[in-house]
Amino acid sequence: MNVSYEDLLSEIRSLRAEVAALKKENAQLREEVAHLKEQLKLNSKNSSKPPSTDQNGTNNTLKKKGGARPGHLGHFRPLFSVDQVDAVVELPAKNCPTCGGTVQPSGEPPSIHQQVEIAPKPYIVTQYNREHFYCPCCRKYGAAPLPSDIGSSAFGTRLSAFMGFLTGTCRLSRRITLSILKEGLGLRAAVGTQSNIENRVAAALKPSYEEIEKQVRNSDETKHIDETGWKQWGKREFVWIMSTSSGAVYKIQDGRGAVCRDALLGTATKKRVAFVTDRFAVYHFRGPHQYCLAHLKRDIKRFAERAGLDGEWGQVMLEYLKTIFKLWRDYREKQRSRRSFRRKSRRYRDDFEYGLLVASTKKKHSPSLRRFARALLRRAEKLWVFATRDGVEPTNNQAERDLRGIVITRRISYGSKSERGSRFIERINSVVTTLKRQGKECLDYLVAALSAWKVGSPAPTVFSRPCYTP
Repeated sequence: MNVSYEDLLSEIRSLRAEVAALKKENAQLREEVAHLKEQLKLNSKNSSKPPSTDQNGTNNTLKKKGGARPGHLGHFRPLFSVDQVDAVVELPAKNCPTCGGTVQPSGEPPSIHQQVEIAPKPYIVTQYNREHFYCPCCRKYGAAPLPSDIGSSAFGTRLSAFMGFLTGTCRLSRRITLSILKEGLGLRAAVGTQSNIENRVAAALKPSYEEIEKQVRNSDETKHIDETGWKQWGKREFVWIMSTSSGAVYKIQDGRGAVCRDALLGTATKKRVAFVTDRFAVYHFRGPHQYCLAHLKRDIKRFAERAGLDGEWGQVMLEYLKTIFKLWRDYREKQRSRRSFRRKSRRYRDDFEYGLLVASTKKKHSPSLRRFARALLRRAEKLWVFATRDGVEPTNNQAERDLRGIVITRRISYGSKSERGSRFIERINSVVTTLKRQGKECLDYLVAALSAWKVGSPAPTVFSRPCYTP
């Protein structure tokens, strides 16, 4: 069979087109397989996944041996003062516990051993007998009113504050809290009663919450901002936090856009204060703004685990970040001066930016890496604010730690079921976090705030040093 030259040429072109299509498909499949393999390797060290999702052996903290480290001095329980001791039992020494022989006093002061016990009935029940009367003027019957500081609840101020403290900040569910009251204190209460008490505690903490919100917004301290998911009766919401060295304010809102961000910050963005956040698009502030380098390190580690040129680039960039973090730790632990840290880290900061420039222009790198490098280069000044401005941290760990309790609460209780439940969570967490940051007693303050709310008095201030007298 004779084949013409034109037919043969057409067949060759067809085969070439088919080979080109197969090569393109092969490249796409290889890229897809590499992407799927990368997804399988994701963990808390190279992505935003929580540590609880890590497989066995992924989280290095599980491999650390427990117990005190060598050289640890130890901590011991301090003794109660004399006025706090309710009973003293004298134990004279008569016979030696080793041989049974008669002993003589050595003249040394006695050894003190103190033991604390719960009373069989650790609560006080007060009964108010309200006399009934008839008023000839109003022609009405009634009963003597209760004292203004008592209220109409069957639970007293300290007990109500304690119940709100357990569910609000100790991350206990309502039913577990009621079980503690029943088994530990011998008190019975309903779930609805617990909810009503939380509502009263939230109302009492409203002035304190507004004070903290105003103080944190107007403060010149560095502000750490972050958000995490929340549920209100199954509806998707978010818990925002703005944290400083002196306080923290939580706000539950129905979104994570610019409107919710501005509702949290208020007028804070109008001042030349520094912000520390992750690289979420809504956080593009003007002025001093530090990106979290811990998030950046995690993202680069994902590239470092790839094969080929992307992996080599990631390994080099991780070494730069590791050195910068080491220099920062030396400065924070006062082993290096501020001037020395800036001068020494300058070289590695420049090398890091040069590595981003290479990755953004070299076509041998993957498209995802090129996009990643270009996005960082456009805002490279946000990577090193901590190196040039005092009081700024290179990571957003402070906000992450402050949100950890909220995340655990969400996992246990699945969020809140009403608007007043959300207000209780944000107010009591703001107040307790701020008080702990200032080294103050939380329960005593809750009792004082609840007592002031019952009589209509101003709530005690959070940021001064009053003596809370419940």
